[in-house]
Amino acid sequence: MTKKLISNKSNIKGIIYDLDGTIISTLKLHEKAWLYAGKKFNIPISKEMLITQRGISNKAAASMMLPENKKYLIKEFVNAKTRYVIKNINEVIFYPNILKVIKKLKQSGYNVWVCTSANKNFVRKVINVLKPLKKTIKNNFIWREMYKREKPFPDILNLTIEKMNLNHSQVYYVGDAVNDFQTSVAAKIKFVYFCPDIKKRDSMIPKSIPVISSHKEIFKLLKQ
Repeated sequence: MTKKLISNKSNIKGIIYDLDGTIISTLKLHEKAWLYAGKKFNIPISKEMLITQRGISNKAAASMMLPENKKYLIKEFVNAKTRYVIKNINEVIFYPNILKVIKKLKQSGYNVWVCTSANKNFVRKVINVLKPLKKTIKNNFIWREMYKREKPFPDILNLTIEKMNLNHSQVYYVGDAVNDFQTSVAAKIKFVYFCPDIKKRDSMIPKSIPVISSHKEIFKLLKQ
């Protein structure tokens, strides 16, 4: 029997998690992959570029990194980056406690989904490596091919909330990047900033936004 929802004043009934940088630790892998692609095509990749690419699609990131006279390389550039990631997919790991937290949320009656800017192929590869994620989330995934406009447009969250059969006021969106925050603003839903190292908190995300450094802290927010 499903347990009652944890008592909360905000009437939250669902949690949407970003994937990269929130459920799984892929930051270094993606950075190394972009650096690999940059070296292959003789494109300098700056620290600012590596920060900006967080939370956006590969196509958008490649377009941002490539100069105007090399935009024609977007597809090849993305393919090189993607091949590197897939080849080194075993480097992907879970953030501490995330699976236990999701399991407890579901046992408490919360509707839990994952939405991501990553494409279907990447999501499937991750699931094959991290099989407990598929077992825990089941089919509650939204990936890039399922919605029209990229973050920070609200399409990804609007589609997820529609699938959850909830309204926007009943959902928390947990993400790790400013692009995730901007998407939550566009969709008009409550954002929770996951930042494992508070010292590296993104100053572009307002201090008024609730921040958690451990996934277990979501329960404190739900009780407020």
